[in-house]
Parts: sequence; C-alpha cells; structure tokens
Amino acid sequence: MRITDIETRQIEAEFPLTFSGGTYQLTKRSSVLCRISTDGEVAGEVCVGNENSYSARFFDLLQGPFKEVLVGRDPLMIEEHWGKMIAHATKAPEPDAVIKAISTVDVALWDLKGRICGLPVYKLIGGRTDRVPIIGIGGYYETCGDEKGIREEIKFYKETGLAGIKFKVGKLSIQEDAERVRVARDEAGDEFAIVVDSNMAWVPAEAVRFANLIKDCDPAWLEEPVHWRNVPRGLREVRQKSGVPVGAGQSELSVFGCYELLAGESVDVINVTSNRGGGITAWLKIAGAAALADVAMAHVAEPHIAMHLMAGISNPTFVECYPDVRRDVFWDELYKNRPAIEGGHIMLPDQPGLGLAFNQEAVERYALGPWQ
Repeated sequence: MRITDIETRQIEAEFPLTFSGGTYQLTKRSSVLCRISTDGEVAGEVCVGNENSYSARFFDLLQGPFKEVLVGRDPLMIEEHWGKMIAHATKAPEPDAVIKAISTVDVALWDLKGRICGLPVYKLIGGRTDRVPIIGIGGYYETCGDEKGIREEIKFYKETGLAGIKFKVGKLSIQEDAERVRVARDEAGDEFAIVVDSNMAWVPAEAVRFANLIKDCDPAWLEEPVHWRNVPRGLREVRQKSGVPVGAGQSELSVFGCYELLAGESVDVINVTSNRGGGITAWLKIAGAAALADVAMAHVAEPHIAMHLMAGISNPTFVECYPDVRRDVFWDELYKNRPAIEGGHIMLPDQPGLGLAFNQEAVERYALGPWQ
C-alpha cells in the first residue's frame, strides 16, 4: 500500500464572546482537517489544531515538501516520515509553522495506521486502559469573574460528569486570583481536581507567593506560572520554593524544548500538545523520557487525540476538553460518534484509528474553502 495524496481544509469558528485567560484573549478558533489517501480502500482523516490562524508557510509545506516526502511511500513507516519532515525545521523559516505542519501530517498518519491495522490508536501505542479521566478547561474571566459565576461553572462541570477543571488565573492581583481558586475549591469539594493555569503571568517570586496562597486548595498542579523569559529556571524555582507541582510545555516550540524542561528538573507535568509539539510520534518520545524521570504527561485540549495518548502511556494525567460549547463548537458538533463521559472518565472508542466519524454538515458549515 502506498500514499497517493495529502489534502487539507481549514475550518474556523467565531466565538460569541471573548474568552480571557491570565495573559491573552481569544475570539475564534481555527483548525485544519488533513486527509491522507492511499491506493488501497483506506484513508486517514483528522482534525488537528487549536489556533487563531495559520500562516501561508504552513500550507506551503503540506502541499510542497511534505507531499513530496510522503506520496508514493508506505504509510506505516511513520518514524521514517517524521525524520524526513523534521529535517526541514533546521533549514526552513518559520520553525513553528514547520512543527505544526509536521504535527498535522503525523496525527493523520497515526489515524491511517490504525485504520490499516484495524485497531484504535491507543492500542497501537500501548493499550493501558480503555477509559481515562477527563477535566474541563474553564475559569475564564468572562464566565468566572465573580463568586456566582465560579460556583455555577463548577456545578455545570460536575453535572456534565467531568473529574475536574483547569482554572484560569493571572489577570487579577495575586490575592484576588487566589481567592477565586478558594471559591472553586469550596464549591468543588475534595475529590474534584483543580489545575490552576496562569498562562505565563508572573515572575518567579510572584508565582511562589501565589502557589503558597493556594497550596491548601490542593491544586493538581500550577501550570505555566512564570514568564517565558524565566523558563526553565523560574519553573524550577517555583517547584523548589513552594512545593506545589508545576506543569509547563504548551508554549515550547516543540518537544525538544520540553526535553530541556525535563533535563532541567523544571516540571512535575509536561503539558505539550501533539498539534504543536510534533505530532503523536514526537509526543510519545517525550512521554517515554518523562516516564523514566517520574514526570507525568498532560495534553492541552483536543480530546479526540488526547484520549488515545492518555490511554496508551504509563504516566498520564487527564484528557482536557472545553465543556462550554461557545469555546469549542468543534468538539460539540464535528463528530457523529463523540465518546461518552461517565463518572469523570471518557470512554475510548473501539473503532480503528482515532475512531471518530465527521459530521459532514458541520464540516461544510465551518470550512473556509474546499479541500486543497
């Protein structure tokens, strides 16, 4: 069997309100559909990405050099394909576009591999379990700006069957944000996980101060607590001085940067995403290294991919989703067979590949153009 074509199609959804974290505001979401066809009767087709936009370089790579690398090749030789694609990161402009393009193709290749082999991806990569805990990303200032909003959102997440929340902080004063976390814990109870995420809001001393204020709230970890200019030294300082577990990796260019966090003993959790880090292949590389160092793995959003990764490795944390349909209409509408959530866990599909079928009506509604 040989690869015959690679096609992409961008989809985009405008948010009905702005969503603000500690250091950013979001008004829309863009993702890319990627389809890899073969000369057999099977193709891989996935949705990858959680971005504001994509550069022309991103699409040029997919339709130029990467297409040349893959067309005519055996689709199961994923490690070979990944190596040839990553070579472009050393000589091409816009390295972030290169990594995102690699990530998109790599996820599609893993979906294709599962379809060829007749197995779900989580069984191909390890098959540790068929159900994994899932939390919701929330705590945004527009929806959780006061005590009433925080309590209502926590109640909604619990009623939805989620195991916890990733709660946004970093925009208000340290004392005000710490009080918001206290309200969330009071409403959530002891068994509901709370990950606290500042999105790089503070210098290390401020992060340590905040961590000490919320330590008795039992955060699962404090995510990206320091400015980009303080990584990885600042992360290590927060870990050592506060004793609160620290997570980071989402803002690294690739898993290569995540490895530096691991080697520098800067994190307890690596939260790199497959859509930015270099795909499933790259994510598994850093997950293996992290397991040997007793560091856990997380994955920001994209539950349709993350559920397979968390179910296949030995050092998982949670799958993450956006429970508020206004924040992620794709998770709500794009799939005809979205997995069930029961008792704080998402149930892994037993269908091959990623195991999800697209709702074509929704695809057409959010597509910016035809397949390219």
